[in-house]
Amino acid sequence: MKFWQKVFLCNLFVIEILFISASIYLINNSFNINLNTEINSGISEQSRFCSSIETNFYLLKIQKTAGGHNVTVDKESIDSMISTYLSNIREQDIYYEIIDQDDQIIFSNLEMNISAKRDELNTISNKINYIIREVNQKEYLFITQRVDLDSHYYKVTCVKDISKIYINRQYLLDILIRLNIGLSLILIVVTLILSKVLLRPVNKLIRSTQTITEGNFSERVKIVTDDEIGVLSENFNRMAAVVEDKITQLEKISADKQRFIDNLAHELRTPLTSIIGYADFLRTTKYDEESFISSLTYIFQEGKRLEKLAFKLMDLIVLRNKDFKMKEEDLRELLLEVKDTLAPKLAAKGITLEIFSEVLKMKMDCDLIKVLLTNLVDNALKASKSGDKISVKAFKNDEAKIILEVKDMGIGIPKMEIPKVFEPFFMVDKSRSRANNGVGLGLSLCAEIAEIHDAKIEMESDLGKGTIIKVIFNQGFN
Repeated sequence: MKFWQKVFLCNLFVIEILFISASIYLINNSFNINLNTEINSGISEQSRFCSSIETNFYLLKIQKTAGGHNVTVDKESIDSMISTYLSNIREQDIYYEIIDQDDQIIFSNLEMNISAKRDELNTISNKINYIIREVNQKEYLFITQRVDLDSHYYKVTCVKDISKIYINRQYLLDILIRLNIGLSLILIVVTLILSKVLLRPVNKLIRSTQTITEGNFSERVKIVTDDEIGVLSENFNRMAAVVEDKITQLEKISADKQRFIDNLAHELRTPLTSIIGYADFLRTTKYDEESFISSLTYIFQEGKRLEKLAFKLMDLIVLRNKDFKMKEEDLRELLLEVKDTLAPKLAAKGITLEIFSEVLKMKMDCDLIKVLLTNLVDNALKASKSGDKISVKAFKNDEAKIILEVKDMGIGIPKMEIPKVFEPFFMVDKSRSRANNGVGLGLSLCAEIAEIHDAKIEMESDLGKGTIIKVIFNQGFN
């Protein structure tokens, strides 16, 4: 069931309950007021009529009084007086019936045949009984009162046609039914129109969700209102933006992983091909000392390259899964240790390493920072030529942050390649990297170590002029 149909049915139910209940209440209340008015009016007329009979009786009694003595009026005279009096009454829709104490009808101008039991005739002196009775599909008000005339009494019944009250109620009920039908039809039309107008933003949301479901995560809802739909649309757009960002991140991660796997497979395939090739050569060739030594040297070098690759991968895995505990260390002393460690490589290539650092202490994992520095200096060494200088500086900036800077005079990196150098297996000059036994994991490892220490790495480089790498620690200094 559609939303507008639910709205229509709910509104129809509520309106029907309220409208019909209120209408029936008003109709019944009006009916009861009119009925009570007719009853009171009938009782008043009945009282006046009975008073008139009593007055005529006393006049008759006066006429029959002779010589000042009281005379008892006989029943025949009373009956005659009553009949004569009633014969002269002409009132529309009002009928009279007089019954004596022996239940004999003295006068009656009723035109209907009453078959029901006459409970209203069971009356006593000074009490008025009334009843509403349906006769020949009409409603009549029967009002009975006992009148005592000397030693005789009579039951005087006044019958009044009150059918118009019931007809009016039925007329109002018929109008109610027609109004109800008309109101329902109007409600259907209004609900259809309002549903088209009010649910238009909801339909836009539905279409947008369908578009996003089909894979277009850039879809947004263009709804600008101040109501709940506007708030929903704004939140929907925010959600869509977050989903799009997450999808983009996932796609990038997936692409990075695939590129990582592809590069890893390539890096494994190259040394393995060499190892298998030279091993097969040794297996199928007659012994020649020079050839054997040369082949074994290649196998050893490629094996060491595989070993280095394995250790680098293990370092990356460990960095991403280990919870490191930081300890306050002297950064200057660590720089001097790295210089001593790389001294043989620097001497072999004829490159000078200069250290510029004040005494700086910060919380770190000493082994990781040593790996970071070693990789940065090693990369600078590989990019440099004999006679070049590499400088390493550690200092604090104006924002009280510790800066670690490695600067070389090497071949540099193209501007467009700088964002990629921290990706695993990326190598700017693959031939040179392979000649230096590189696998393109050094800077990726440095980026992981920097993140662990709440630091960021910035790089500046110009082709043929050298490269500057800065590691900026956010923790400050002591």
